[in-house]
Amino acid sequence: MRGLLVLCLFIACDSRATASDPQAGGGRAEQKGREYESCGATLHCQDELRCFDKICRRAKRSNVGDYYAALGALQRTRGDLEAAIASYAQALAHYDADKAAGNLPPDVDCAYGATLAAARAKKEHAELGARVLHRCILAVPVGSALRDQALANLALLEDNGLDPLLLGADHVADLYLTKGPKKPSSDKITVTVSAAPATSSKTYAAISEKLNAADTKPALLACWDAYDQASKKDALSVTVGIKSSYAQDPNYPDEGGAYVVKLDNYSPNTATAEGAAEACVRAVVEPILKQIKASDSFSTKMTVTLK
Repeated sequence: MRGLLVLCLFIACDSRATASDPQAGGGRAEQKGREYESCGATLHCQDELRCFDKICRRAKRSNVGDYYAALGALQRTRGDLEAAIASYAQALAHYDADKAAGNLPPDVDCAYGATLAAARAKKEHAELGARVLHRCILAVPVGSALRDQALANLALLEDNGLDPLLLGADHVADLYLTKGPKKPSSDKITVTVSAAPATSSKTYAAISEKLNAADTKPALLACWDAYDQASKKDALSVTVGIKSSYAQDPNYPDEGGAYVVKLDNYSPNTATAEGAAEACVRAVVEPILKQIKASDSFSTKMTVTLK
């Protein structure tokens, strides 16, 4: 009898250890793993999830939606971002249509946002990318690789004007790029001068060299800065006609002539940002032409680019 009592103490005296006890089934429902949280077995995940590779994942998926997500991933590796974005949009549409599969899985949404961020040169892609990536970090648990990668992709949108304070809300916002694109610092702006058609003229080479000189750059940067503020574009490109020809002074026919370099007579419309920028660049170039001692003839279109 005493032995039986001892045995009871070891195996049968916890009245809570019954089939109906939540802890006997792997924990209370509110303590079970959410989607993309870690797990040791399926009983550790919420009811609609299964434990795959030690991660709680949904068992019901849209095969067609997942196909388009896989296609989008492949297209991105090939560098075709526009096609990849279209494929991820197709994946979203198929998940919307397939009610049995539920809403778009976070892994697909996070990949969609990452692709949009990679195509951030287009403002509409950058804006939508911020929204999708915020949706991603709201859906996945803290500490997950998906969340870490989504935050890294959001950081790419800093120069596009992302306001990070908007990410603190527990819901998506209407707009995220509210700070405006970040203007590159002037020391990173480069000046390039090109000719079409190309010319081997020594006179043109001297003009090009002078436009690239350190003492000329501040004046050109002033043109770039005014254009950037007016147009919100950080690249300025101005093309002007320029030629050098031999001229004889009719008042002194017995004396030798000289090569004269001139810009074309076009007058830009300074009421527009582009026209004002061209007028500014012309004002920088014209004094240089007077400083250059021309030695040969040429005629070309010269393009001055700052970006």
